[in-house]
This record gives sequence, C-alpha cells and structure tokens, in this order.
Amino acid sequence: MKKVFFSLIAATALSSTLFAGKNVAPAPLPPLPVPEKPAEPAALPPLGLYIGGGLTYAKGECQCNTNVRFSDGTTSNKNSSKTYGVNLRAGYDFSQYVGVEGRYIYTPWGDKDKTLKHYGIYLKPMYSVVDNLDVYGLIGYGKTECETLNNSYKGLAWGLGAEYQFDKKKDGTSNGWGVYAEYSRPLKKSGAKNIKTNVVSGGVAYHF
Repeated sequence: MKKVFFSLIAATALSSTLFAGKNVAPAPLPPLPVPEKPAEPAALPPLGLYIGGGLTYAKGECQCNTNVRFSDGTTSNKNSSKTYGVNLRAGYDFSQYVGVEGRYIYTPWGDKDKTLKHYGIYLKPMYSVVDNLDVYGLIGYGKTECETLNNSYKGLAWGLGAEYQFDKKKDGTSNGWGVYAEYSRPLKKSGAKNIKTNVVSGGVAYHF
C-alpha cells in the first residue's frame, strides 16, 4: 500500500513539472544586425570657374583730324565698319557679387578689310535680379587691333550685360549652363583720331 501511495505522489509531481514547463517562455533570440545604409556622397560646391562663347556684331567709327590712308587703299578723314564674328570668355567668380573675366573678340566677316580684334581683362561686379538672372558690369583694360587703321590701341574698356543661369541656386552659387547677352565698348580713343567701337554679343556659358 505504501508503495502505491508513493508512486501516486511521484507521478503527480512529475506531471506538475511537465505542465509547468509548457508555460515557461523560451529565452529570446538576439536581434539580427541590420546593415547600415551607406551615406550618400556630399555634392561638390561650385568652383567659381566658367567659360563661354558666342557671336558678336561690331560697329566701328573713326573720325580723324587729317586724311588717313586706310587698309583698303582709300583716303579719308572718316571711316566706319560693320563686322561680325565670335567672342570667347573665361572667368572666376569670387562671390555672387564680384568676379574677374578675360575675353577675346574677333570679327572677320562683314565689311572687307575691316576686321576687329580685342583682348581684355575685366573686373565684373554683378547682382542677382531674381534667383536665376544676373545683371553685371564690366570695367577693365584691353588691346584692340583695327585692321582698317593698320594699328592697335590699348586703353579702358567697359560693358553691361545679363546672364540667365538654368541651374543657379538660391544662395547665389551656380553651376551648369547659362545664356548671356551684352553691350560693350572695347575701344574709345580721343585726339587726332576719334575712334569708337560698339559691340553687341551673345552666347552660352558653363559654370563649374
């Protein structure tokens, strides 16, 4: 009888232990590591450098105190020319307000034997009218070769222009393409020879 009693007690204890084990939560598994998303490379800031080029129309006027023999063989104290050609420019913007620019103009088409060449370096103050549109001034020094007069002249040069930049940012920095139009006077000389050159140019520019 005692053996049966102790057997029942052992069976009951074993059953309780088995059922209790079913209610015990399993130990949690450690979380799987999630790979970090690679950081996107930061966009490079604009360098301030730009290049550009386009077409040019130039009108030259010369009135002298005495008759001058021009390159086409004529002699007169007055002469004028209308020629067409190209303009090239390259510059650096120190900020959204000021830059420096070098430029070259060459007009081989139009009136025969009246080609105009100009090399100049300019200070370029500028101002943003709206986010993508700048107006600018040009003031500098250049050398102008007048084939008509068989001579070259050095002196003050200036101009005014506007440029629309397709990718300009609101903080004033810019990169990408733009288009420009301007009026300039690369040469004005007074004295025995009064010479004026009026130049209208337009073209495209790329900012790095």
